[in-house]
Amino acid sequence: VVSNAIISDYDASTGLVLPDTSSALESVLRTVAHVFVRWDSFYFLHIADAGYVHEQEHAFFPLLPLLMRLVAGTVLMPLAGWVDRRIVLAIAGLVISNISFVFAAATLYVLGCATLRNERLAYVAALLFVAAPASAFMSAVYTESLFAWLVFSALLLIAQRQYAWAALCLSASGLCRSNGILYAGFFVWDLVVCSDAWRGRHYAALAIQAVRAAVLVAVSTLGFAAFQAYGHRTFCQPPAEAAAAPRPYCHSALSTVYGFVQAEYWGVGFLKYYTVQQLPNFALAAPMVALSLAGLYTYAAYDPLRVATLGWRQRRAVADGKVPLAAAFFRPELLPHVYLWALLLAVATTTMHVQVVTRFFSSVPVVFWFAAHAATGGGWWQQRAVVGCFVAYGLAGVVLFSNFFPPA
Repeated sequence: VVSNAIISDYDASTGLVLPDTSSALESVLRTVAHVFVRWDSFYFLHIADAGYVHEQEHAFFPLLPLLMRLVAGTVLMPLAGWVDRRIVLAIAGLVISNISFVFAAATLYVLGCATLRNERLAYVAALLFVAAPASAFMSAVYTESLFAWLVFSALLLIAQRQYAWAALCLSASGLCRSNGILYAGFFVWDLVVCSDAWRGRHYAALAIQAVRAAVLVAVSTLGFAAFQAYGHRTFCQPPAEAAAAPRPYCHSALSTVYGFVQAEYWGVGFLKYYTVQQLPNFALAAPMVALSLAGLYTYAAYDPLRVATLGWRQRRAVADGKVPLAAAFFRPELLPHVYLWALLLAVATTTMHVQVVTRFFSSVPVVFWFAAHAATGGGWWQQRAVVGCFVAYGLAGVVLFSNFFPPA
């Protein structure tokens, strides 16, 4: 808010979305909402207000707009007669995002304690999450905070062996962002890859575990699948289908509305972003990419055999109970997180708009665990590099985002 008061907006489009005010209360709320309604927030606000009108809006998932509408119609209902509906919806989005941000940080701390078995490292990781480069997006009308909370909750429930509740959390995350379905792989890891049935060659028990994992994975993908089915029904049945050019998702089971919209309207695709014009965006993504490469190498170099054999064999002994600070990042429980980190990094750097990698990784716990490991166990230059990068990048992001400067 302070930054926006000092610096003029680079783009004045927010004035087209949030109406002019006629009262003091409306003016105050509009001033607050104005700072946080940027870029993708326009779409979430429009969907919450009018529903899905245009095909390209299917790049944005429905959970946040639905919750915005719910909060605006319940908790913020007293404002209805005094403040424009769109301003109320924007305030509702801010309430949801910031509450989710707080819960996500707390859940990451508890998850860190359970996985790392070192309270200090878990605490530092939670602090770095709060000060992360994507912190501006976590407080805005974006899905990052809500998605992170749902994913961290699911991973914590999996660590506690509460698989059914975890699957429901992941299903909800699939209504928030598309990459929520990838976390369903933790069920396969926990129930199949790490099953004790392998040791005794109890294949019947292993088959039961595999079926159980398959059911949990199916439940986890229900949210994403339901949203794609809604888009298919909207655009693939007469008269909608006749009014538009033929869409591949209407005739192929392998094509989704989301995939088509990302490619058609945002130019997302394998190596499509590798152009000279995008070099500044690659530079913006470089710190997070470098941190990720360093984290993956550090974990793999500690015990290459563990990484190469899915953890079935390892060269270093694993301690039980409370783990020393320097060893906490190398726990075998982090192995599936590291695999997922490597996969997401490959996708982010080859297929996506690479500058979004900072907020794309805001829901990846191991990113913050490694950053905490580097900040607490490395040399003084390493500590200053990690903490300084997080704080400087986060503050720069706040200034750029609040004044409608790129990157989005």
